[in-house]
Amino acid sequence: MFVFTNVSTMNLEPLKQTGRLATIALTGLFVFSCKKDTPKPEPEPEPVERTEAQLIKDDIYKYYKLYSLWDKSIPDYTSDPSQFTDKYGSADMVLDALKKLTPAHAAYPNGVFDRFSYMLGLDGYNTGTTASGRLKMDTNDGYGIYVQLGTEDEKTAQPIIYFVEGGSPAQKAGFKRSDFITAVNGDSDYSIAVTCTTTGCTINDASARDKMMNKLNAALDAGTLKLQVKHQDGTTTTKDLTYANGYTIDPIYKDSVYTYNGNNVGYLALSSFEEIENNNVNQQKIDAAFEKFQTQQIKSLIVDLRYNGGGYVDASAYVADKIGGAITKGKLMLTYEVNDYIKATPSINKMFQDTKFEGKSNLNLSKVYFLVSDRTASAAEMIINVLKPYLQVQIIASGTRTYGKPVGFFEQVVQKKVSFWPVSFLLKNSANFSDYWDGLVPDKSNITDYVFVDVGDKKETMLATALNDAAPGITTKASINAISRKGYRTLNQGEVNIRPDRGMIKKR
Repeated sequence: MFVFTNVSTMNLEPLKQTGRLATIALTGLFVFSCKKDTPKPEPEPEPVERTEAQLIKDDIYKYYKLYSLWDKSIPDYTSDPSQFTDKYGSADMVLDALKKLTPAHAAYPNGVFDRFSYMLGLDGYNTGTTASGRLKMDTNDGYGIYVQLGTEDEKTAQPIIYFVEGGSPAQKAGFKRSDFITAVNGDSDYSIAVTCTTTGCTINDASARDKMMNKLNAALDAGTLKLQVKHQDGTTTTKDLTYANGYTIDPIYKDSVYTYNGNNVGYLALSSFEEIENNNVNQQKIDAAFEKFQTQQIKSLIVDLRYNGGGYVDASAYVADKIGGAITKGKLMLTYEVNDYIKATPSINKMFQDTKFEGKSNLNLSKVYFLVSDRTASAAEMIINVLKPYLQVQIIASGTRTYGKPVGFFEQVVQKKVSFWPVSFLLKNSANFSDYWDGLVPDKSNITDYVFVDVGDKKETMLATALNDAAPGITTKASINAISRKGYRTLNQGEVNIRPDRGMIKKR
């Protein structure tokens, strides 16, 4: 007989207790297993604050990647620049590494296109190897004297002034091109022996040259200077000069009109392209020069750029517009090539819109001559390039080419310590031409820069070459040869101090 028991009436507490214990045991086992399989994560490391020098290196990378004309050649570390910059010990080394990543160009140092981007430390900050300071535009420091070695007897050579910058202490004191330096601070030991042949002059003792040049360079860097010179007429002048910090440059160092048989030829010598805006002094002087050219109805113009290393793009464009006059009015002057980031950034891209000639003068020139050297660069090359599609242009060079710089930049201040100038744009003329990386090729090359006469003298060889083409008979080869027969020669590798490249600059 089966007996059915009502389960609900049974005592189930022991079973419940057993179940709870089993559950606890399983839970403990599960927790233990989880702890064993998933170790407790290590705490996040405290972020390491980057030093000022590291931040500057990071920003050099960042702005180069953002602004460089060759940005696509630069690996992208914008999320963490330290992956790139920590490999290098200084900001200069970072920039040097970035420049070496740009496309190849065998004719340039390091075999790449970017030989131009650079930086300067501000207020004494040292970026690694470069001197501190800021790119000087509109002003310059020093005495404004530029010197090379020359001989007047083919036996001894002395320093001779080949250029005096307008607005400088030397210009105000009356020193000029063609003055021989005969004594510095009372020291008259400023000559060295040379040997000359029909092919040129050589220095007999290179160590004597180096000693003299070092001594003169040191004097030109000092706070005061007593300079004695001998003029070409044989008279001497001695003047005391004070080193100027930030003298205002007068970029027009000569403007004249030469007349021969009713044929008027203008001459404009420009040392640089300083800022022209808001009817400032530079604009007034350029306007006055071209007003004179218009009034005297010049038929051709000689523009002397042999010592012009560039300057502001807008100033060069202003002068180009004056030269183009009625012929170029309304036509395209130049266009810019920039990278995609700049194109997409209106606050920057607004600087790089196409520029047209406005007809800033009424000149109608039959020909324009440009006197150039291998120091003619940047904005000075630009003015030649933008006029070539419209005017008959002749380039007369002391060597075989100009410097070769169709690119420019604008300033980016980094951490208030560094003035950084990465190449950011390429300039093209209306024919879309910009390929003068190795310099503009002259129509007449290897014409002597005859420093033994003053600026604007018709016997000066480069000027005479242009004048004889513009107005045949205005000066003669006989007159040039007569003065050259005196034995006056300049020496190769005889430059004591060199005019700096002033770049091709856009102002933000």
